[in-house]
Amino acid sequence: MSLQIIKNVEISGFEMRVVAFIFSIILMCTMSFYSVTVDASTTESTTSAVKKRVQKKATQVKKKTNKKVKVAQKSKKRKYKATKQRYKVTYVTRNGKRVAIRTPIYKKYSVYRPRASRRLGILKARALERGKDPVNDPLLLSTGAVLAYDLENNKVLYEKNADEPMAIASITKLMTALVIVESKVNLDRKFLVTRADCVRSGARSKLRPGMKVSRRTALHLALMSSDNRAAQFLARTYPGGVRTFVRDMNTKAVLLNMTDTVFYDSTGLHNGNKSSAMDLSHLIASASEYRIIREYSTSPTMSLPYGRRTIVSRTTNRFVLDPDWDIDLQKTGLTTAAGYCMVMQTNISGRPVAMIFLDAPNKSARNSDIQKVRDWISESSVFQTAG
Repeated sequence: MSLQIIKNVEISGFEMRVVAFIFSIILMCTMSFYSVTVDASTTESTTSAVKKRVQKKATQVKKKTNKKVKVAQKSKKRKYKATKQRYKVTYVTRNGKRVAIRTPIYKKYSVYRPRASRRLGILKARALERGKDPVNDPLLLSTGAVLAYDLENNKVLYEKNADEPMAIASITKLMTALVIVESKVNLDRKFLVTRADCVRSGARSKLRPGMKVSRRTALHLALMSSDNRAAQFLARTYPGGVRTFVRDMNTKAVLLNMTDTVFYDSTGLHNGNKSSAMDLSHLIASASEYRIIREYSTSPTMSLPYGRRTIVSRTTNRFVLDPDWDIDLQKTGLTTAAGYCMVMQTNISGRPVAMIFLDAPNKSARNSDIQKVRDWISESSVFQTAG
């Protein structure tokens, strides 16, 4: 219509140019306005989408933090209840004063092991509660149960609570070694160390899952450095498995007339493993008949090749390295329930003597008591009365 009007109306060339210029300006203005509105709408949509994403992320983070706080509060409550159940306070009067002693409450056959500092406090409190008995214990030893036994004449040289059943910790490994040797299994046969051998323990082990070791190597580590994984490895690879092995341990205890002895595992970490000092003297006498047990328990070090490097394991008994001591067989032990323990067969004045020390409050007290008993036997005329 507009073009027809333009055709009918006669206009000059200049006016035509002006009209074209005005049309072009109108077109440009409409185009620019449309582009601005489109840009504004797109920016609004993008900002709203970003806002939604940020809000969603914030709500997710808030939910996670709230969940973590709730879990932490629950775990705190559980820890508090557990520590409350594990300890009780007993009051003892000493020198006219009321003294509070904090002692642990163990569940039956618990494998709970507290930290070293807390363990020492528990053992010290137990020793204080036990007290000293100058009549029955003239040397005033700190160790809970002590026995020095003349194996040649079958006579007791010194004893303190020798018939009382107590936890024996890693002294259990002596029975583990005895069952392995007497079963006549192939000691040179190699097996793979698995996760099943990684028992709960605060002590470190030289055996790693994936290593291939022989029963002989595991027996050496169990006796010399008291390796818990090695003892578990021996029980697991025993014909019939762990259950059969523990059953054979208890059967051997009955055959040795160890009436106050019971075993629940091969490592000694189970607090149900109990025996008396008198029973352990029978175990020492039986185990000392085998040369391999004597040699492995008294060797100071052992080298174990592993890949391109060599792992060195050392003994847990410092008396083995002492030239003043002539030790034929030894074994140490430590758990919170058992305290610091040690059994050994040593030669004093040319005679084989079995020495058993159970439930000492710390390592220095145990070693000091051992030295006291040895000096007392060698200096006194106890061998003459025993003979």
